[in-house]
Amino acid sequence: MLISKQSISSGVSHLSRKAWLRGIGGLGIIALAIAMPVSLAKGATDEAGKSLFKANCAVCHGDDGTGTATGRALNAPDLHSEAVQKLTDAQIADQINSGKNNMPPFRNSLSQAQVKELVSFVRTFGKKK
Repeated sequence: MLISKQSISSGVSHLSRKAWLRGIGGLGIIALAIAMPVSLAKGATDEAGKSLFKANCAVCHGDDGTGTATGRALNAPDLHSEAVQKLTDAQIADQINSGKNNMPPFRNSLSQAQVKELVSFVRTFGKKK
């Protein structure tokens, strides 16, 4: 449905057209202000995931996700690999919680919120080429 200028001015007869348009612009500013904390929260989550990764995973997977000498000796996968990145978030979370092969389980040492942050951080390795 198209809205004509006439229907705008008749529908908002108590406001001038300029005031109405300023109101629309104001909505954009409000939307931006609402969305900004979400993006800031995501940045904080990314940093939390990175910190958790360094503390719990980097000893085998390396800071860059490609693996350390210790990790390679234990057959830790390169987190950039297609095999890892094609896993669902639930599968990655399950491997973090339950462990796999030589990887120990982290169920008792990490909260589910922390596991979720790690899953998000592991996903960042798939974006870097």
